[in-house]
Amino acid sequence: MSTTLILIRHGETPYNRDRRYQGHRDTPLTRKGKRQTEKIALRLRNEPLDAIYSSDLKRTEYTAKAINRYHSLKINILPQLREIDFGDWEGKTHDEIQRKWRGLLDEWEREPSKIKIPGGESIQELAERTRTTIKKIISTYPNQRVAIVTHGGPIRIILMDALGLGLDDWWKTITSNGGISIIEYQSNEAEVLLQNNTSHPIKNLTNEK
Repeated sequence: MSTTLILIRHGETPYNRDRRYQGHRDTPLTRKGKRQTEKIALRLRNEPLDAIYSSDLKRTEYTAKAINRYHSLKINILPQLREIDFGDWEGKTHDEIQRKWRGLLDEWEREPSKIKIPGGESIQELAERTRTTIKKIISTYPNQRVAIVTHGGPIRIILMDALGLGLDDWWKTITSNGGISIIEYQSNEAEVLLQNNTSHPIKNLTNEK
């Protein structure tokens, strides 16, 4: 039995545009983000889907609803699919964080698994909740295809696990706004069929393996 997960990162938000740490901030999509969402929805319109999951933040729910216009499924909303909690860093730019937390941001960029973000989560905590959630989804939908609309952090965790990478390989994966990744799970093995694709031609994804 196999389960295929189609992972979708939400479209651009003002925080993405301004390069601010976002985390649990419930920010809307920009005009560009909404255009990205429409392209995603059109790309997936003919894709056979058995379920749609989304985190509970506005930017992902908007994206999930756009996709669901062509599928008419129940959207399963899970707070566990939220972005990593950036705590005291949320709303701040890289330079602003560097000025207040000297050295900590450098360590985050060098060995992210070793730190806990002030007032927020560690990557270990993000990984634990993401892995638990994905395991449940896979076991619930054997031989089915599930779309999951979430954030850059959870998608990184899922991809790193599928690729056999460790948590300190965080920066080796790219998760762009509007990017689609596809992973097929069979027994205890995972195969990445598509990673962070943003071209979104209007075609079916089934034969992209």
